[in-house]
Amino acid sequence: MHQLRYFQVIAQTKNYNHAARLLHVSQPALTKAIHKLEEELGIPLFNRIGRSIEISIYGEKFINYVEESLQLLERGVQELQSMKDPLQGTIRLAFLQTIGTTIMPGILRRFKECYPDVQFDLQQCNSQRALELVENNEVDLCLVTNFSRSFSESNWVPIKKEQLYGYCSINHPLSREKSISIQALRDEPFIGYKDHLLMQKQVMKWCGDAGFTPNIVFQGTEVPTIAGLISANLGVGILPYYSGLEALPVHRFEISDIDCVREVGLAWKADTILSASAQLFIEFTSSNYE
Repeated sequence: MHQLRYFQVIAQTKNYNHAARLLHVSQPALTKAIHKLEEELGIPLFNRIGRSIEISIYGEKFINYVEESLQLLERGVQELQSMKDPLQGTIRLAFLQTIGTTIMPGILRRFKECYPDVQFDLQQCNSQRALELVENNEVDLCLVTNFSRSFSESNWVPIKKEQLYGYCSINHPLSREKSISIQALRDEPFIGYKDHLLMQKQVMKWCGDAGFTPNIVFQGTEVPTIAGLISANLGVGILPYYSGLEALPVHRFEISDIDCVREVGLAWKADTILSASAQLFIEFTSSNYE
């Protein structure tokens, strides 16, 4: 990197003495560095004419790449420095859609009140995708549920236990009930999530523990889609609370005979080196929500 910077300044000044003063190095050291660079490249970067120098045709071609490379390297250095500074970095955060309308906005607001210069790169996705993004180092952190039990104390900060509810159409006979056992749903058509999603696996477990396999008639990936199908009286489902549900003709009821909750928290990849800003967010979340 130093050799490239030396070459750039000499090309600009066309004078070794002047370049040496600007770079705060001795002229012999500067000359030696350029000779070494020329040896490595196998071409002359400058034409020496007595005491004067001018850039060679090779140097003219090379300087464009050098300047572009130095700019990229400088941006890289700046980004590394920002990662070291917890008050200036960017946190890459994945989150579930339902968390994006309930828990997450309040957490981010309180954090930004304390650390206004920290930026967020947000990515909404389902739980399975969030785990993949964390594992592949495509995000630093994710706000997800711990249905999979993939996390331990070393890479998980619990934030809230969130109640899940049964939902049916307002035209369904169950719409008169405030609380229903999961057994009462065994003969109902179910609208659920896709099989690979953690929420669906948990619902299947609850039903299995109650002694039945639900009759899944439709499956989706997002709460609004599932809720829309429920509102059309196509089946019942178990969903987390979502603010958009209030606009739909659905009825919410508690499920009385199971612990129908999910733990929401902040997770990250175990044994990974996080940026200072991501570590700051973990510490903030841990001290404010545990």
